[in-house]
Amino acid sequence: MDSELSVVLVIRLLFFNFLLLWQLGNGAKVNNGTTNIKANGDNTTIGALTDAEARTLRLLFKSLQSKNTTQLPLSYPICSTNMDAEIRCSCDNTKNRSACWVTAINLASKMLDGFVHSSISLFKNLRVLDLSSNFLTGSIPPSLTTLQSLRILNLADNNLDGTIPLNLSGLQSLRYLDLSRNKLTGPIPDSISDCQYLNIIILRLNFLNGTIPEALGTLSSLIILDLYSNSLSGHIPVELGELSVLQFLNLDDNNLDGELPEELGNLVNLQHLYLTANKLTGRIPETFDKLIHLETFAVGGNYLSGQMPSYIGNWVNLTKLILIGNNFEGNLPAETFSLPKLQRLLVSDVSNPGISFPKREVIPESLIYLVLRNCEINGSIPEYIGKWPELSYLDLSFNNLSGGVPESFQKLNKLFLTSNELTKLPSWITKKPKPSSYPKADLSYNNFNVKCTTENCSGLAAVNILPTRSFIDNMKTEKCYRKHNSLFINCGGEELNVGKDHYHNDTSTSRFNLSPSDDWAYSFSGDYLWATAIASTLVRNSTCKDCTPETKIDNDFRLAPVSLMYYGLCLHKGKYIVTLHFSETLYSKGEDHSITGKRVFDVYIQGRLVKKDLNIKEIPELQNEVRKLKFPAKINEGSLEIKLFWAGKGSLYNPPGINGPLIEAISVTRVSRKLHRWEIALITIGCLLFLMLLLAFSLRMGWIGGRKLRSGH
Repeated sequence: MDSELSVVLVIRLLFFNFLLLWQLGNGAKVNNGTTNIKANGDNTTIGALTDAEARTLRLLFKSLQSKNTTQLPLSYPICSTNMDAEIRCSCDNTKNRSACWVTAINLASKMLDGFVHSSISLFKNLRVLDLSSNFLTGSIPPSLTTLQSLRILNLADNNLDGTIPLNLSGLQSLRYLDLSRNKLTGPIPDSISDCQYLNIIILRLNFLNGTIPEALGTLSSLIILDLYSNSLSGHIPVELGELSVLQFLNLDDNNLDGELPEELGNLVNLQHLYLTANKLTGRIPETFDKLIHLETFAVGGNYLSGQMPSYIGNWVNLTKLILIGNNFEGNLPAETFSLPKLQRLLVSDVSNPGISFPKREVIPESLIYLVLRNCEINGSIPEYIGKWPELSYLDLSFNNLSGGVPESFQKLNKLFLTSNELTKLPSWITKKPKPSSYPKADLSYNNFNVKCTTENCSGLAAVNILPTRSFIDNMKTEKCYRKHNSLFINCGGEELNVGKDHYHNDTSTSRFNLSPSDDWAYSFSGDYLWATAIASTLVRNSTCKDCTPETKIDNDFRLAPVSLMYYGLCLHKGKYIVTLHFSETLYSKGEDHSITGKRVFDVYIQGRLVKKDLNIKEIPELQNEVRKLKFPAKINEGSLEIKLFWAGKGSLYNPPGINGPLIEAISVTRVSRKLHRWEIALITIGCLLFLMLLLAFSLRMGWIGGRKLRSGH
């Protein structure tokens, strides 16, 4: 019996080896001649790959390509010693015909659509593995972590899933690790700290969760740490402050909370610090004054508070300062406007007492992009701002600015002054003939006393003056010939009926639109930070033929860069329920990695904040229903005001980069009024009196008891 079993095992083993050799031979794009290694620059054969590496190379090529993929386009013969070769080899030159081995595999952007085979671990001398920018699927083979000579590992921009292999300690020589733009999940393994020579870690745009390993702080050679756009949570480890040579740290767009560690102030070589779109709280630590080499300081979209530190004015290398969407108080350091290299300055939502312009004229040498939105800025706008040599983009919206628009602003490319108290327009808007150039602007919701038409405003096409504040006031109080008890709007979509409810068309892309029926209107204002406000970034509507009305509403939506206002007009006085329909349609795709994005904005009803920091993805979703929020509203003067406002929270850069409010539909229905007790009593008494009068009248007319009375006579 034992002998028969042995024979069977031997036969199976021989059969398995035959299948393996057959697979290696048939599937390869590599022929026998490619195992000979050519010297750099001539055709002299200097060696040959070992049989094991030649077989492994054939198997790797087969796995990296699907059956329909054509042969790889390579610039050099396979296993050339040329430094630019896709498959590079080295040889032991101590012998005439030396043994050679694969040292580098550079197959980036080769349209590969297979998977990474576990046999890759057999290349014991492999130093470089770059399979980035392909269409590879499957998981990262754990066997890859046994490549002790590997220095560069780049698998970025593929469709790899699964987790990062837990045991990375075998990659003793690793300097560069880039696994970004894949679909990796799970935590960052603690064993990454065993790769003591790591200089660069890039894991951005995945779905990694858990906390940031404290052990990362032991990687003393780390220069770049990029964990952008994952789902990492918890505090920022104080151990990161021990990375003394770190120059680039990007933790943008995660779910990190807690305060900024003071220990990060020890990163004296840091040049770029990105911490936007998290849930960080507290103040900016005083220890950050030592970060004198900073070129980028981005902490927007958090919950940081307190004064903006004065030492910001000492960061003379700063090119980008992004403080938008926090809860800061007080003024910017005056020296900020004098920083010689500063190109982008973004601040919003500053209070108590807010920001003021420098008292003396300053001339920023490099400032191109200035946003001071919703910062409680008072007074007039200094004329000298328009004279700054490089300034082309200016946003001073949602402040308390008064006076006129400076004449010097004509040279700007974009200008946003919406929702201030401005009263005077510059001559480059009102004069004739039309000036040769003027900015694309939004000047709505000010106090300009002018009715601008194409005849008297040369810049109307680019400068949005309407609606003014007085225009809105008149629109809301204008006499109605017919009043309604309800209002339904299909935001971003065509008109349709859902049961008995008629939803109005809302497909206009203008900044202000009054409906043809004059019973509702909308307006939007502001500008996207990283995208262009065009039709596709303002409304989206579905085109499916077989969609039900409910499905159409679910697929249509309207967007706005900063502020989106809806006005319900000609409504009866009374109490209403306002139902807002939401669905996060844009930040929902794995293909563009936007699924980790966060859309956060505030909701106001009748001027009152009813929902702070609304994240659409966090709205409870009932079975077979879209996400809905219901709010009570009271209407006294016939009009309803709904405002959705982006205060800088949530994702700033996440693709497709279209932050700001998003809404699918609005339904407004009147609440049936409950009767007071005295009203019920009065109605009851009235009904009883009516019945008594009816009875008396019936008796008198002989309708009741008449026959008996007549028979008695």
